[in-house]
Amino acid sequence: MKYKNLFQKLGLVLLSVSLTVLLAETALRFVYPAPLHYYVWPPHFRHTFKADTTVLSGINTISKFTINSYGVRVGGGSINKETDIIRPTHDGRHVSTGRYVLCLGGSTTECLYLDDNKTWEAQIANQAKAASDSSLLFIGSIGKSGCTSTENYLHLKYCVSQYKKINTVILMVGINDMLKRLSRDTLYQNNFGITPTIEDSLVNVNFGTQGSKNPTKHMALYRLAQSVYHGVDRKNQDDSAQIYTTWRKNRLHALAYIDTLPDLQPALTAFERNINLIIDEAEKQKLEVIFVNQAAFWRDSMSANEHAKLWMGGIGNFQETSGHNYYTTHALRQGLMLYNERLAKVCRDRKVKYIDIDSQLPHTEEVFYDDCHFNEAGAEMVGKIIYGELKARF
Repeated sequence: MKYKNLFQKLGLVLLSVSLTVLLAETALRFVYPAPLHYYVWPPHFRHTFKADTTVLSGINTISKFTINSYGVRVGGGSINKETDIIRPTHDGRHVSTGRYVLCLGGSTTECLYLDDNKTWEAQIANQAKAASDSSLLFIGSIGKSGCTSTENYLHLKYCVSQYKKINTVILMVGINDMLKRLSRDTLYQNNFGITPTIEDSLVNVNFGTQGSKNPTKHMALYRLAQSVYHGVDRKNQDDSAQIYTTWRKNRLHALAYIDTLPDLQPALTAFERNINLIIDEAEKQKLEVIFVNQAAFWRDSMSANEHAKLWMGGIGNFQETSGHNYYTTHALRQGLMLYNERLAKVCRDRKVKYIDIDSQLPHTEEVFYDDCHFNEAGAEMVGKIIYGELKARF
């Protein structure tokens, strides 16, 4: 009898917990839906950064980073309200009345420390709004720090394909591919290719639990917990951007500065292969694809104050420890030109739109707060350049 009562109580507890979880899951699915399977950013993620403007010049102290219910970062006022980008139009992706644009790339597309309404994507929306331009119906971003053309291909293939109204993709690519090649030095795999096995592995890494086949990980409760985790992770990352001080010191106290680039041809070939894969995938999805080259602060001759703002171009684990070799700004500029030229060549060969921002932007503190990330003024310039090119072609 004693054990029977105990089991009854345990059964009631389990039933109560199960009902509570079921009710919570049901309620959350109304306010926290998951119509998609693959996300680069978790839906409903929100965070406020309070960057030290003495560390990152040219930006606002407080900036909001917001991801909507579809896993997309948007800004720029009325153009980018919670637009339904999932349901297809009557004629599929061919939206004759205007553009639904999604931007892909690395940290220069992510614009982490810029407010939602100050990113270059938001500036494109602002330009359209100021011009009473009804041809731009939506523009958002799924750019994420550290992503190379490999990850961008996966984002296009698995994530963008879910957004049925998106008919245009803009990709800002190249600099992460170059920096990854330089940092790995002799450890770089020249013959790396995206096989089905490697692709499956990369999908798991890039999309995490969203790309998992485990049904538990698609529960609203799980996704809410994951979003909270991402928020804590971002908060711990560096709200004030003080880590830049350490990274800059590491470069200033480099073990040595290297002025000659290694053989980049195998890496450039891999980059070209990825760009072609992206174009092929865009054609398969009936998307217009537009490539934007990468701009950077680097110049052959820079002042001591300008050098003090740089931190990239190291070999090995240079962000974690000091005492590494770094490439000079001359070498980095030459490397970036090679990647931009290769991108331009592929676009010419494939008859794909290519926008050259690097030649139109000053390589100064007016545009960048470090090696390649745009401050508010720089993002506004980039937005104006890209919007002008979009209008010229639409």
